[in-house]
Amino acid sequence: MKNKLIYACITLLLMEWLFTSCFTGIESTKKITDRDVVRVTQGKEIQTSIESQYNNVVIDSFPNWSKGKRFEVVDDNLKRVLTPMTGVNVDTLMLKGRMLEYVGYYEESVLDNEPNVNLRFSDGVNEFVYRTHKTIEQIEKGKILLQVPFLIDVEMVETYRERLVGKEFYLRTSIWYDENGVMIPGKKYVKVKIVNVQSGDKVFPMRVAFETTNGEMAYVFMSINQSSVQNRLFDDLFSETDIRKNYPLISDENWENIINGTISLAMTKDECRLSLGNPGNIQEHPTNDGLLEYWFYSDGMYLVFFDGLLKQYRK
Repeated sequence: MKNKLIYACITLLLMEWLFTSCFTGIESTKKITDRDVVRVTQGKEIQTSIESQYNNVVIDSFPNWSKGKRFEVVDDNLKRVLTPMTGVNVDTLMLKGRMLEYVGYYEESVLDNEPNVNLRFSDGVNEFVYRTHKTIEQIEKGKILLQVPFLIDVEMVETYRERLVGKEFYLRTSIWYDENGVMIPGKKYVKVKIVNVQSGDKVFPMRVAFETTNGEMAYVFMSINQSSVQNRLFDDLFSETDIRKNYPLISDENWENIINGTISLAMTKDECRLSLGNPGNIQEHPTNDGLLEYWFYSDGMYLVFFDGLLKQYRK
């Protein structure tokens, strides 16, 4: 009886081994993690380990503000976070595009709590208060960057304008906007000349106007080191060197695809990454003929590579 039990166990183990080792194709699809996506699609673009002089511009924050410091209002929702010091009706305020000047600050305790800092601003007619809900000690010792929502520091814009206007760079992004803030088709890795720097919007404080060598005019929105969102800093948007020189083996035809964000059959994975960016998900499918690799993008597009070259795609 004992021998029969051992024999039955060995038989079951052999059957399990046969079933798990004989399948190929979809059944043996390799699951690739987010870390693998970065590894597989990591670019060879040469990056400097030191930030450019344009990426680390620092502007004084409160409490180092001087009386009279100017801020531009970029969204009428500012009235939701300001309290008028006069009897003005907040709902009728249309402040977008106007300038506010910093008047000073005072401290106020509520329900015996520690005194919080309140900032005072003026539009030349009315005064407003922005309650920080922080003490001066919290701001100074914690090195908290104090930002008032919907306000753009005019000094910061002017500093970038002085440093950038008239200089030429190479774009890293194809996300362009027209003068009305509407997204338009763009090109990346092309040479441009900065013609103006303006206040941005409630997310990105800077709007950079540029002109291509073909005379096209467009804008990109930019964040700064002090911004709450930092995925579009200067070095994320612009390069001081021609990125094309980093890829001497890419044909002119394929580089034109990359500039325009398009692809064609037989492009390499690196060329497709340069053109479309990194995929959100990758799957590998071994076959008897070779390895199929699927790249899936969030907009529904997918690419199929066979032995490293683009074999099929769907927009």
